[in-house]
Amino acid sequence: MAEGQAQTQWTGRWGKLGAWFLASPWREWGEVVFGRSRAALLEQVFSGLRGDEAVLDAGCGSGYLSIPIAARLVTGRVLCLDLSEEMLASLEKRARTAGLDGRVQAVKAPADASGLEDDSVDLVVCNNVLHELSDPEACITEWARVLKPGGRMALSDFRATQPVRLLMKHRHGEEAHGPFGVEELEVLLRKTGLKEARVAPYQHTLLGQAVR
Repeated sequence: MAEGQAQTQWTGRWGKLGAWFLASPWREWGEVVFGRSRAALLEQVFSGLRGDEAVLDAGCGSGYLSIPIAARLVTGRVLCLDLSEEMLASLEKRARTAGLDGRVQAVKAPADASGLEDDSVDLVVCNNVLHELSDPEACITEWARVLKPGGRMALSDFRATQPVRLLMKHRHGEEAHGPFGVEELEVLLRKTGLKEARVAPYQHTLLGQAVR
């Protein structure tokens, strides 16, 4: 992440608590309330998945997207990017339990400075991370950099509805971007050089996709 984004609140005790929550049934309950965006995002991802891709899960947490995507891969792998050691430890444990540890690789790095090579991944996925960042454009620019030409980006995040605004007001500091509007996120994807950018509302969330 950029200087203002280089820290994460998900460390120490909060990191362990967050890792537990993100892998718990409570997370599934949240999906029901806010629109089951993960299921819709995964459906979008799976529709074009061959099984041999290198996939970057940006802000992977404890593997909410990484684990089901890794389960669909045959010779590919998921690069799981996060700054929280606790989140990554939880993810690796879940991957071992599911017999997927050979298809999951933890990458401890900021979202806008992954350290990955140019043109090195086929697909970038991201679920409910951009709203927490102070400079989401810098992060999307980084993810576009590591995408191969013709590679896809698929993401979801919170939509700027009134209930979401009220929730975010108490959950995040002033430095966080907050939820997005449809046109705002679509313009952001295009500004970073991505093509065929499309963003659609999905209850209280947004689903976005684009091509490098």
